[in-house]
Amino acid sequence: MAEIAQTGWLSADFFTHSYRISGRVDVHRKNLADLLNDQTTSFVELEDAYISSIDRPGDIIATYPASGLAKVNLTIVLAPRQDDVLSRKLAYGSYSGAYINKVFLTVPSFEITGYLRLPTRVDLRRMLSAEVEEFIAVVDGQARASIRPDVYFNSGGILVNKRQIGAFCLEKET
Repeated sequence: MAEIAQTGWLSADFFTHSYRISGRVDVHRKNLADLLNDQTTSFVELEDAYISSIDRPGDIIATYPASGLAKVNLTIVLAPRQDDVLSRKLAYGSYSGAYINKVFLTVPSFEITGYLRLPTRVDLRRMLSAEVEEFIAVVDGQARASIRPDVYFNSGGILVNKRQIGAFCLEKET
């Protein structure tokens, strides 16, 4: 957090159906969750981006000083800390995340496990269809490649594009 506060840039991994794009995103005015859920723009801009395929994440295909990613084509976004994926309205103040649910989600190329921290009980229908946010925050998460289970990414927070979700499974509330 100290690095973000000093620089205003956050390093994150953005995943499409087949690619991982790692880069820095400007979080001076809005945090990552709020940038991705901002309905006034359909793109997110990155600096110092490098691209690799999902099945070979260590092999960099290309690097670019600037790039734009279409939000609609993003499946997941991995950030280092929980606070990076929580909307500012939820990350600060009286938000306590009274309900914690373990989740299992599928999106193209990945299965996601982690936790939802919500101030109310989960209503799947409302969350997936009525909520205006396009990206759902999963904390303490792991993204595992569905075709290559030996390829996985652990993260403090994962933002999941709800339009890309194939299955959304909940375990008991704690």
